[in-house]
Amino acid sequence: MILTSTVRLAAGDGHTFPAYSAGPDTRPGRGGIVLLHEIFGINRYMRTMAEIFAAQGFQALVPDLFARQEADVELDYAGENFTHAIELRDNLDLSTAVLDISAAIQWLRRSEWGNGRVGALGYCLGGGLAILAAANTDVDTAVSYYGVGVQDRLDLAEQIDVPVQFHFAENDHYCPPEARTAITEAFAENPEVEFYRYPGADHAFATFERDTFDSAATDLAFERTLLHLQRWLD
Repeated sequence: MILTSTVRLAAGDGHTFPAYSAGPDTRPGRGGIVLLHEIFGINRYMRTMAEIFAAQGFQALVPDLFARQEADVELDYAGENFTHAIELRDNLDLSTAVLDISAAIQWLRRSEWGNGRVGALGYCLGGGLAILAAANTDVDTAVSYYGVGVQDRLDLAEQIDVPVQFHFAENDHYCPPEARTAITEAFAENPEVEFYRYPGADHAFATFERDTFDSAATDLAFERTLLHLQRWLD
């Protein structure tokens, strides 16, 4: 059985904000996962992914990283919703986002449902934030699905000494071949970094409600993700 709830977190600067929690009903479970959302907030996709990881025995927590701008953001993928999502992304303060991610990490470390180990896993915007978290928090590992902006912050690679897993879409215009090459070269000194490229896949290939969804790539990426999380969070 999966237990779900909305919890309230407190960041180091006093900001309080909600997070969606999903976990198994057995204790102690496996490690915790901070799931970092796309530019659309905590929508049905993010809640579903939290529950999927919970079904695998992990405690998953999705912090609302837009709460400093707007409460309870939950957007669709087209039209005015997409335009608003871009605005929220562009106005996100990365320094306070790190504070909020850190609060989620510490909540999971203290949870009686986990084992004290915590990973960060994100999609799109969240994929870039997972790498930021690996450099600026005490997270135990990071998984980045088609992370946006990683190629613009390559200096972070020198600050990261935890295992990292990258999932790249071959046709992702947010992370074209030259960007993937730059990321791969920047992380070459870290022996615990994995790089996977999905031929024919586009950005957001793992988001089941988007027109770029690719079930074969999603299944393979999820299998690789589970193996990585089992290795570093069990």
